[in-house]
Amino acid sequence: MYLDKRRWIYLDIRNPFKTMKKLKGVFKPLKCHFKWNTNDDLFPMLWCSNPAYIHVMSIDVGWKDKFDSPRYEYPPAIWIHIFKLNMIWYWELPNEKYMDDYWEQALWYLYYYKNISYGRLDSPNIEKAKESWPWLDMETDESSWDDNYLIK
Repeated sequence: MYLDKRRWIYLDIRNPFKTMKKLKGVFKPLKCHFKWNTNDDLFPMLWCSNPAYIHVMSIDVGWKDKFDSPRYEYPPAIWIHIFKLNMIWYWELPNEKYMDDYWEQALWYLYYYKNISYGRLDSPNIEKAKESWPWLDMETDESSWDDNYLIK
């Protein structure tokens, strides 16, 4: 849904839980965090090209395809900007500095490994996703897949 009412109100509502629901029961659940401030630079990637007095946005995980593998951009979030006040709820693992590994493995599991010599599968399979993970650790030359993100 999109609404731009004379630059006063800007709404862009998407389901921020779409991808998280698909990962339920396989990958660890994410924790909701809250931040607020009065600067426009809190999560600048969410700033719209059409500035308004009131923004309400909700987004799913942001990612792109690069060299036939997923690249994480930003977390699922709900963002409210009223005049100069920013409030954002976003989902990440607690105590994780970089969420790249978690999301890239999750996106590989959901969308990518099925296209690599396994043919069409009815549902994602974590073992086959782990076997087909293309990234290697530079020091050990072994797969960089991290089982710590999975529910054991």
